Amino acid sequence: MRFNWGFFVREALKGLRLNLIMSVTAVTTTAVCILILGAGLLVSAHVQGIIRQVGEGVEITAFFPKNASPERIDQARRAVEGFPEVEEVAYVSREEALRRLRTNFAEQPEVVEGLGSNFLPASLEIKLKDPSYAEGVAVKLEGAGFREEDLNYPQQTINELNRITGYIVWALRAATALFLVASVLLISNAIRLSIFARRKEIEVMKLVGASDGFVRWPFVIEGLVQGLIGATLAALVVLWVNALFVEWAQNAVPLLGVSSAAVSTLSVFLILVVVGVAIGVFGSFMSVRRFLKV
Repeated sequence: MRFNWGFFVREALKGLRLNLIMSVTAVTTTAVCILILGAGLLVSAHVQGIIRQVGEGVEITAFFPKNASPERIDQARRAVEGFPEVEEVAYVSREEALRRLRTNFAEQPEVVEGLGSNFLPASLEIKLKDPSYAEGVAVKLEGAGFREEDLNYPQQTINELNRITGYIVWALRAATALFLVASVLLISNAIRLSIFARRKEIEVMKLVGASDGFVRWPFVIEGLVQGLIGATLAALVVLWVNALFVEWAQNAVPLLGVSSAAVSTLSVFLILVVVGVAIGVFGSFMSVRRFLKV
């Protein structure tokens, strides 16, 4: 019996109508699974974008103890200027540090009111030739007498962002895995009910010579359609939420550096849809293989 794709699609749509409630449940669960997966992709992409921005023009600030002598400061400055990884070194005195602080809090003068020049330490602002040198230069600075807590550089922020993002992404992966299993099982059950509802038709098809493949294809397409609908709806929601988040972040927290360029909308959409379709096809195959015994 030859393959007739029009027949397969009609039979698949018929199965969806016969088990509408179960099909809607399967579509909804698949959509939730894809939403969580999409959230994980967005979080990872935006954090990586922020990390890239933080890494641009990396500078290390090395703070001197408050009792550091002018000789100690001059010696450290000359030593740092000799590091091959360093492009430029600027000395920031206590007075300059306090002036910057007052400038930053110009609209809230009460915050810095009464602060003397001894409140903030002097420091060296070290501009690197390449952001990747940050860790190595930090080790050299510690060798030059600075303590680890006296150093401030973006790599510390990057490491912290990576650590926090790792927790979030793994939590989202775990939730995605749970909903993935639920989606596959629901689609499998929906297909099983469809097979049961049409068992007489299937018996007749088998009697007139229909192959196993011919009988299975409508159910596979049915699962594919369920996965496709759920994934497409979820992917569109994910992209919509991403657009809202980028707009909000750029207005509310512009210093965070959130950019729409961090997320490739086409790639995310295709990944989510492909995963959703795979869920549907796998669920239907599993059901057909186990329950299509005619």
